[in-house]
Amino acid sequence: MLRRRVLRHHADMKSDALPTPPAATVPACARCRALAADARRREPHAGLALQHTAPVTEQCEAGVAYSKLTFVCRDCGTEWRLYDRAGEPFVAWAPARPLTT
Repeated sequence: MLRRRVLRHHADMKSDALPTPPAATVPACARCRALAADARRREPHAGLALQHTAPVTEQCEAGVAYSKLTFVCRDCGTEWRLYDRAGEPFVAWAPARPLTT
């Protein structure tokens, strides 16, 4: 009898230790939806905060070098990545996860 209580208590402790699923995702704000619609514009919108001060420089499979900066929206929390290739007139903004509306 005591063993069952201990095992049941142990099982309850295990379920408490499991991570809880994240809260419902915050929908993308109007400025992030506008950025997604015009992903080639150069300037970030005013609500984006730069995450790291130095760009990450990488190379794609074709051997073309590009830099990447990470931003997070102060309003809705959407994480954005700005991809820029040297000598190209356009950049590409890409959300880290699909936008929710």
